[in-house]
Amino acid sequence: MASINMSIRTDSELKAQAEEILSQLGMSMNGTINMFLHQIVRDKAVPLSLSLSTPETLYADLMKARQERENGYLGRTGRQVLSDMDRLIEAVEADANEKEAV
Repeated sequence: MASINMSIRTDSELKAQAEEILSQLGMSMNGTINMFLHQIVRDKAVPLSLSLSTPETLYADLMKARQERENGYLGRTGRQVLSDMDRLIEAVEADANEKEAV
């Protein structure tokens, strides 16, 4: 497959910030853009989402979970999660079968 050069315009500060994050993820700007384009073609959508979790985000998640426990929420068992997944799969399959019948 032949390669081409692409040029894009972006804010220099935005580029520097993105390169810093990509560097922390062990990625390059060029590799990331190529990965992004491959994902768009494969999924026919723009689904790519990568992130670096920050201590603040983790702390906020832990505080939310703590508050939920204090309010009486104990979470779900593995069986409950699997049961919900089975119901969702059945619903999707039923919907697909209905669409095929039409």
